[in-house]
Amino acid sequence: MKEGLNVNNKCPLNLAGGLILLAIIIILITGAPFFARHDPLASNAHDRLAGPSLDHPFGTDRYGRDIYSRILYGGRTTLISSFTALGMSLAVGVALGMFTGMFNRALIDAVVMRAVDALMAFPFMVFALVLTALFGASLVNLLIAVIVVWWVPFARLSRSIVLQTKNEPHVNAAKVLGASDGRIIFFELLPKVIGPVFILATFELGTLILSISALSFLGLGAQPPHPEWGSMLSDGRAHFFQAPHILIGPVLFIVLTVLALNLIGEGLRDRLDPFESVRI
Repeated sequence: MKEGLNVNNKCPLNLAGGLILLAIIIILITGAPFFARHDPLASNAHDRLAGPSLDHPFGTDRYGRDIYSRILYGGRTTLISSFTALGMSLAVGVALGMFTGMFNRALIDAVVMRAVDALMAFPFMVFALVLTALFGASLVNLLIAVIVVWWVPFARLSRSIVLQTKNEPHVNAAKVLGASDGRIIFFELLPKVIGPVFILATFELGTLILSISALSFLGLGAQPPHPEWGSMLSDGRAHFFQAPHILIGPVLFIVLTVLALNLIGEGLRDRLDPFESVRI
């Protein structure tokens, strides 16, 4: 019993630590005009590949642009695109998952689940490469590729929860009282879906940030000269041995953001099921 309590006590620490870290990152990014000392697009040939200093905490890039300022402004692109893609994927996945789970009609369920199986079997990176090759490299096309694929885990989880929940006593009682299907979905089933889906979304957001950064690194996301964490890594790789500091800032912010989201996800998971970590 004591061992279980010790394990569960990690929950508030993980959750609080993740929330604090994420809040600091979001404050820095949203307050970029106040915290950034330089224009992220302004170049200066005299400060080209300058090392970290008081004026340039993370140094400058090959064009003499302040890396710290570009990180803060680039974080807007990375996080806004990630949150947008996640929100749209979440809406599509939960809607399809709950619909197929609630009504469980053979044809609709077969079509949706075969689409889920096909998208899970098809590598996301390959799909993104094909889409951008057909329609051009841009942040909008990248987000479309993400949304087309990323709804799958939310649909599978939502469908599974609805199938397990729709025959519970409180749902049957609502049916007996004459509640409509819409009312049952929103008031009886959706509250059961929100918690697990939100935890999954927290973990998926970290993976999504890594994927968008990786694709931007390949030149498929935000286009120069606009800053974005992945594209900043791509710009600096040619000068890594000459000026290794050029990659430290973007990597640090990517790692800290994903770490914060994972801590939040673990904290929420343990909070909703305090005995899960003990069983594991």
